[in-house]
Amino acid sequence: MLRIDSIAKRNMPQRVRSPGQPLRVLVLEHDDAVSDALSVLVADLGHAVCGVARTEIEAAELAQRERPDLALTDVRFGGGDGIATARRLNLDHGLRSIYLSGNSDHGTMARITETYPLGVVHKPFSHAQLKIALDLAARRLR
Repeated sequence: MLRIDSIAKRNMPQRVRSPGQPLRVLVLEHDDAVSDALSVLVADLGHAVCGVARTEIEAAELAQRERPDLALTDVRFGGGDGIATARRLNLDHGLRSIYLSGNSDHGTMARITETYPLGVVHKPFSHAQLKIALDLAARRLR
């Protein structure tokens, strides 16, 4: 049986990236201090933040307009459900996520896995952990 996720992926245009090309990252984080810190960290790692969304509506608008390569998605995005937001961004815009999560319980991880994530970085995380996740994501998106 084909899942709707698989059908949507086949119908979405694929982004083509050159090796070594900086990623265009959409940050999905409702906390201003955290989103600012993430933006600086992503830039320090040689990538570009093309937008910061604090709500699902903003995330969809930015995904449509900016065409980012990936989203850094807080599992508790907007104080709600970042996993559901990531699923919709994937279905509607072909945008995949690296999740930032303070939760590593089985239920949360199972839901994350169903969205075909590019990675998961557990909070609190280090500069090196985010670098590895972004490097792996860049390879997966080639």
